[in-house]
Amino acid sequence: MASHVAFDLTHIVSRLPVTQPSGIDKVDTAYLGHFAKRARAGVHYGLFKPRCHDPQAIRRLAAFACGSRWVGSRRHHDTDFQRIYQGLTGLPWADPMASARHRDDGFARRLAQVRWRLAWGTSEVLPQGAVYLNVAQHAFEYPGFFRWLDTRPDVKSVFLVHDLLPVDYPEYFKPGYDRLFRRRFDTIVRHARGLITTTQVVADRVAREYRDRGLPLPPMRTVALPATLPASDPTSLSDPLLAQAGYFLIVGTIEPRKNHLLLLNTWRQVIERGGTPPKLVIVGARGWENEQVLDVLDHSAQLRPFLIEAQGIGDDALATLMANARALLCPSFAEGYGLPVVEALAVGTPVVASDIAVFREVSQGRALFRHPLDGPGWRSAIEALADRNSTISIEARAEVARFKAPRWTRYFEDVDAFLASLG
Repeated sequence: MASHVAFDLTHIVSRLPVTQPSGIDKVDTAYLGHFAKRARAGVHYGLFKPRCHDPQAIRRLAAFACGSRWVGSRRHHDTDFQRIYQGLTGLPWADPMASARHRDDGFARRLAQVRWRLAWGTSEVLPQGAVYLNVAQHAFEYPGFFRWLDTRPDVKSVFLVHDLLPVDYPEYFKPGYDRLFRRRFDTIVRHARGLITTTQVVADRVAREYRDRGLPLPPMRTVALPATLPASDPTSLSDPLLAQAGYFLIVGTIEPRKNHLLLLNTWRQVIERGGTPPKLVIVGARGWENEQVLDVLDHSAQLRPFLIEAQGIGDDALATLMANARALLCPSFAEGYGLPVVEALAVGTPVVASDIAVFREVSQGRALFRHPLDGPGWRSAIEALADRNSTISIEARAEVARFKAPRWTRYFEDVDAFLASLG
């Protein structure tokens, strides 16, 4: 590992009051947990120069941000999970810890955020030749926060690039977001001495962006992200009643890129074909530019008995739902990674995914692939997987068993080796 790593804490501090984490929140927190034991300094944005924090301060933040995890992370006080469980099984969730009291530490988290934002840090500057590591690209549209790097050519800036989707697919994002994102990527291009990506698909896209700009590509390392859920052993997550419920799961913000409408139309067709349709559990906050999907969720009397929506559940609950589902469904038009795909396969659950390059890469080819507009193909896959004894279902589980789940230990070994290679 590089001898001096300065890990940027700004995004984690900004998200301390958040009760439902995004994928980037979870990845940033995983990095904090790793570098809290190794980083020589923590960095928080300042107007003219960064505020530095010593290793002890980083460990205190990690103990708070990682140790307390997120509100609702435990099933026994996750009311959304209890509602989903009863909706799927017809029975209330019975947990031996159900009587445990949950303390809402929302005020403590907001107070911690204020204290960190007001903290001046230490008088120390970053050591000569330090590696400055930024994972979340927080506020990169404001280049002034990073001008200090121009005065420190000895500091090697390394950024994790998740994707360039807002540039390639602006129609799937809020109006004007593509311009904001370009400003963020301009900051990366200006200062990056090293880049980390999570898929070869994104790495190739980043390399093309540098070529289009006529710039040399800095050293880059691609390392697949492991699952961020707390348990990866399917046996510890098994629930016979949930497993018998025969439901499907989709995870992610309800936004146009995730293609929820395809599944809603597919469920309508399954219902019209008769029989007993499976239920679809939709986990994710309601996003933007998606009025048609929201109208269906709110007003369709035909679909309502077969849909269960939760705008956010905790990690333990999500892992349990994934491990007992017939399959995870991912009909996205475009993705930078696809963390739910990895998480579902890691707990032994089949995945039906859009036939896009990034899903083929992260699933190691172990998913069932359908074009994101192939309604009949998705319907036939769902109907087949609803029957655990069908040929397709048996073959899908056999494929899942061959999936080699990425591990955090190996992941950070690769990251550390890359940082060390920068000198």
